[in-house]
Amino acid sequence: MFSGEECFLVSEEWHKKMRQQFTTDLPFDLHHCIEVFFAYFTHAPSLVHKLYGLRHMDVASAAALQTITEVLSKALEMQANLAIWYEQFSQIAPPPFETLSPTGDELYPIILTYTDVNQATIYCGYYSFMVIIHEILKTCCQPGQHAAMVIYFRDQICKSVEYTSVGIMGPYRMGFPLRVAFEIADPVTRSWILNRLGQFSKIYAAAQPENYKPVL
Repeated sequence: MFSGEECFLVSEEWHKKMRQQFTTDLPFDLHHCIEVFFAYFTHAPSLVHKLYGLRHMDVASAAALQTITEVLSKALEMQANLAIWYEQFSQIAPPPFETLSPTGDELYPIILTYTDVNQATIYCGYYSFMVIIHEILKTCCQPGQHAAMVIYFRDQICKSVEYTSVGIMGPYRMGFPLRVAFEIADPVTRSWILNRLGQFSKIYAAAQPENYKPVL
């Protein structure tokens, strides 16, 4: 995702293989909605790749203008697709509700609680994708409150940590969303994330704080 490499999963061949899978322990409508999200999400690496490239270009150059045109078009397309998707998914999987942090967290005293961790994982994937999209729209100077939306979705990720990171698979569920949040975090939030990663690294080696260095 953050290596600057293109993602082969975006190909129609892989999407076809994904559509052939079915998880029998999920209702069909929920399973279908999750598969649709996964198909959209395969576009995220190429968007990050182009955003990463823009950060190292002369924005007035022809190459940068071409990249801006391409990435802006795809980001707006994904934003529209995800708006429709979220409307459908939130009807099937109830959105989280706010509760007080049982640990009394100082930075995020209000946390998000979900119906179950599987649905929470998909919501966190959605928050991550929205951070990426709004960061692109902000970088491309698209009109709108994109800086505020980046912060909003970053905080949705962080407020989901206490609920979603439980159990042996918890750090695995939150690894990618926290990486996205880390990339665009302010120093205080970044320190909070690193502290959480230090806790996760005891059972999920990839979450070791020293592995997290900002790329964007």
